[in-house]
Amino acid sequence: MPDSVWAPKDEPVHRERWRDPWPEDVLAGFGRLAVEPGVRLGVGLSPGLDIDCGSAADRAALGDKSLRAVDAGAGLVVLCLDDIPDRPGLGEEHAALTADLAARLDGRAALALVPTQYVGSRPTPYLTALARGVPPEVPIGWTGDAVVNDAITAAQASTRADALGGRAPLLWDNVPVNDAIMGDRLFLGPLRGREPGLVGALSGYLANAMVQPRASTLPLASIGGWLRGDDPAAAWSEAADALGWRVLAEACDGGVPRALVGVLAATVAEPSWAGAAAALDGWLGSAAKVVAPGLEEEAGPWLEQVREEARVGRAALQLLVATRPGLRVGPDGSGRAVAPTDVDALLAAFGVMGRWPALRRSAVSVMGVRCGFRPALGQAPDGGWALLPGLLEEDRNAIDALVRLAVAEATAGMPAEPLVVSVDGAPVALGPDGSFTASLGAHVEARCGRLATGGRAPFDPPARDNRLR
Repeated sequence: MPDSVWAPKDEPVHRERWRDPWPEDVLAGFGRLAVEPGVRLGVGLSPGLDIDCGSAADRAALGDKSLRAVDAGAGLVVLCLDDIPDRPGLGEEHAALTADLAARLDGRAALALVPTQYVGSRPTPYLTALARGVPPEVPIGWTGDAVVNDAITAAQASTRADALGGRAPLLWDNVPVNDAIMGDRLFLGPLRGREPGLVGALSGYLANAMVQPRASTLPLASIGGWLRGDDPAAAWSEAADALGWRVLAEACDGGVPRALVGVLAATVAEPSWAGAAAALDGWLGSAAKVVAPGLEEEAGPWLEQVREEARVGRAALQLLVATRPGLRVGPDGSGRAVAPTDVDALLAAFGVMGRWPALRRSAVSVMGVRCGFRPALGQAPDGGWALLPGLLEEDRNAIDALVRLAVAEATAGMPAEPLVVSVDGAPVALGPDGSFTASLGAHVEARCGRLATGGRAPFDPPARDNRLR
């Protein structure tokens, strides 16, 4: 990944006032980045809002400003003609403008084009015009079949190449970008949905980083692994541990807590629910005190939200525990069991009811999306925009799922059957306080009708259980 491209749409001299000279501090910044080892600086200009492609003055202004960036150290110029109104004949104009700029650069820097029609793979008059008029050495950008994609395949890239007369696309991959409507999220998880063979079907690859530059280094490490032919998940895991960001990244990505809650939901009716609950409680315990060295400023709101959601999640687990028979067996074989009661569940519920509603109104999203949008925009038959499935994301939050599970169990009613404790399948006598003994390694189960808690001795409650203190 040698290219680092400067192309911020909210920077006036990049887009709205593209004719204005570069400020000296911007040129100085270009110079600093250009001398970084292993980096080729790319500078983007986005004149499409008001350029007259046939104007000699505008073409000269574009060329002169591009060459000034080259003088400052840029080895790549990116002509950004994206996110502007489309119209008939625009492809021919953009092809001619690109060819003119390539001639003005005259080999002093490489040139790439981000076209107006940068999504999809259908042939259109616009893309055909680019294929005919853009110099063959200039790669033409593409984001996939949508602006943001869960998956991009080599077959899709090949189809896009066909629409460009056989020219392999430059993939401008919108990961891990989080601007605009995705600004409530930090995309800290590994790269997914990019098959290994995709690399060979491209003329180049650029990843669109997040607004938070330091936080972006973790997903970019995963992308770098994929580009090298390595497993992107393994590259991510190594970087997450090296940076000390694993728990924050797992929480922001949401996959790990959702999976842990999913296992608990699948086993909640079985005695083995306790093992799933213990695994979830262990992860939530780490999340409740999460740190991420170096990200305190960039990710401060997300760090605090992870801590609070983890605390509410643990409170929900305590509510779930209160709906089940309580069980503990010490290392000396002494055990105790208690039956669930409505009073115990009510007391535990207060720890959730007072905190969960406020938690759900946070301005930032962790543990999975509650309600959000993403730019699921693709190519309409005429080359314009079309809304795609996946525009709306909702009800994917792990803590919400856990709270709903615990509340559903608490309101299902407590069983009327008496408490029975079995050791290796045989019922044992209980003392007045529910005490009993079991040999180490024995399977112990405490059951009240349909509800049971069980495991091997010694056995600890899967989460804090005030009934067994």
